[in-house]
Amino acid sequence: MVTYGKTLGGGLPVGVVCGRADLMKRFRQDRPADICFARGTFNAHPYVMGAMQVFLQRLQSPEVRALYDGLDERWNERARQMSRTLSQAGLPVQVANMSSVWTIIYNRPARYNWMFQFSLRLHGLALSWVGSGRMIFSLNYTDGDFAEVVSRFTAAAKEMQADGCWYAKPGQTNQTIRRGILREVLRHRFWTTTCGSVRKPYP
Repeated sequence: MVTYGKTLGGGLPVGVVCGRADLMKRFRQDRPADICFARGTFNAHPYVMGAMQVFLQRLQSPEVRALYDGLDERWNERARQMSRTLSQAGLPVQVANMSSVWTIIYNRPARYNWMFQFSLRLHGLALSWVGSGRMIFSLNYTDGDFAEVVSRFTAAAKEMQADGCWYAKPGQTNQTIRRGILREVLRHRFWTTTCGSVRKPYP
């Protein structure tokens, strides 16, 4: 069996379950009146059904089908190109991808990696989810569009490095960074609760 989500509805809420006939059968042969009902908030909603019909028709059009020709090879090569450019610039960041869904990977333990998202935003690149390091590209990116992304991404990374955000003292690891932050949180909590500096709630 396979399930499809809201992409089929152009982003509207829809779920589709497909499978072999024996798996999809909604009743038992010996009890035909015992039907398995599929319920949902937006079941058969006209907007959703209409959007899904248009999406499926558009997916069959030659111009859209052409977007999928060599899709994985194209985006895998673009990811390699991005990582190569960053490496040649001496930056401690690279990308990993599953086709056009990308993740930022940091090669050096640093406390302020999470701030890279804001540096990217200053250069006009917004991550899909704040704090995730995730990028999702639409399939209609041209080589020129992508070259602009590489240029902005590299410029943002260079600024991060120049500002010292990727400084790593000798022996520092991601584990020691997490432990240090945890100690600071616990120390702050102890200080505010024992020294009476916690504000009283409003009545």
